[in-house]
Amino acid sequence: MYLNVILTIFVIVQVVTMILMYKWWNKYGRKLFTTFTDMKSKIPNQMFNSFASNNVKGPNPFGNIPDMGAMMKQFENMTKNMGRK
Repeated sequence: MYLNVILTIFVIVQVVTMILMYKWWNKYGRKLFTTFTDMKSKIPNQMFNSFASNNVKGPNPFGNIPDMGAMMKQFENMTKNMGRK
């Protein structure tokens, strides 16, 4: 008896979930999917293939990181100046 009630509730929850997923797909999912596929076709492949084909590593994203010590000193000076007012 308890198993029948639990299974019935489980089936109802699954059906409601599937209906909500279907409604979401019709409202947002299709547009989102077509947007990503269009964006993929608009991005030039040469930009990504040039590094891979030449076995050259891309630009170093960590090359321009500022010195944290200098930043902390500036932050401390700023907080001291704010306390003086």
